[in-house]
Amino acid sequence: MYNSQKGNLMYFKSIFIIVFLLISSLSARSNYSERGIVTYKKLCKQCHGNPYKGAAMLKKKQWKVMFKDKDKKFLSVHMKNEKAMQTMQKSYYKNRRKHLMKFLISSASDSGVVPACDGNFCGN
Repeated sequence: MYNSQKGNLMYFKSIFIIVFLLISSLSARSNYSERGIVTYKKLCKQCHGNPYKGAAMLKKKQWKVMFKDKDKKFLSVHMKNEKAMQTMQKSYYKNRRKHLMKFLISSASDSGVVPACDGNFCGN
């Protein structure tokens, strides 16, 4: 009888660990923005370098401030760069803005994100 109780306990521990890992991976995935990385690479990489390096320029709170009030601060920082301002007036930026913002905030310097290779990004 003791062995069956021990077996049941191990079974429940295993189920708990699997459920915990599944939930953890889903929440991590919800912070990841594949479209944000692609948008960054298309619009920002030429001036700010690779995506994770660019995102790490600011902390989460600072990125949120940048995108407040219809990107007021974000636009003012780029105001002197004519090419950047033209880029931000295009529909591509306007349509993908929320993905870019999600990526930058979730990959900020204080986010704990460690860049690694995935299907879309491998350090470049």
